[in-house]
Amino acid sequence: MTAIFGELLSFSQEKGPDIRLKVFGDEFYARYETPEGYSVIYDQELGLFVYALLQDGRFVSSGVNLGSSPPPNLALHLEEDRRVQTSRAESRFPKR
Repeated sequence: MTAIFGELLSFSQEKGPDIRLKVFGDEFYARYETPEGYSVIYDQELGLFVYALLQDGRFVSSGVNLGSSPPPNLALHLEEDRRVQTSRAESRFPKR
């Protein structure tokens, strides 16, 4: 896979309709945003993409699905701490 910088792609959700999100990343780590620029994550318990909040430099679920308005005062273009990104990438692809 090559790096993607803001390409709009479709994603399915277990308990909702397909959704279009901007993708930033590569096969090691990717971040997703709504077309408006809100960072999102997939909430396994809800089966839906939700607005992401930052907690200790890591994305956590806001519990608010993308069919609703974003949480009040949510900043655009949130990013996880670089150490979190590196840790996730390494856990997906351990060194050989």
